[in-house]
Amino acid sequence: MKIRTEFSFVLPRGLEDEPEGRTVGSMRLARVGDILQIYNDARVKELPSYFYVVLMSRVVTRLGKHRMVNARIIEGLHPEDFAFLVDFFNEVNHKVISMLPIECSHCGNRYVGEVSLVGEL
Repeated sequence: MKIRTEFSFVLPRGLEDEPEGRTVGSMRLARVGDILQIYNDARVKELPSYFYVVLMSRVVTRLGKHRMVNARIIEGLHPEDFAFLVDFFNEVNHKVISMLPIECSHCGNRYVGEVSLVGEL
């Protein structure tokens, strides 16, 4: 079973310059290297709250007409859209690690099982 690594979304408010009035984008799963490099980023060292701006600029692979997303584009987002991206990031990155492929030892059918994490309701 292959793990999905790219996820599509629609921003709640969207970019002002989108002709269709809605902004569709995609986000990839984060890698350990992303996090390590962000902690070495001079902007994050100077202003730790900039962490999520840099992180979103690394994992958002497409945003409306923008095929390359950088920190300036993320900075220009409406706060509601930025909060959505952070929540979406947390959802897709944490959901993937809680899904496990399961194969029935009797019939051979394959399923995806969800694991409840400690403290999760």
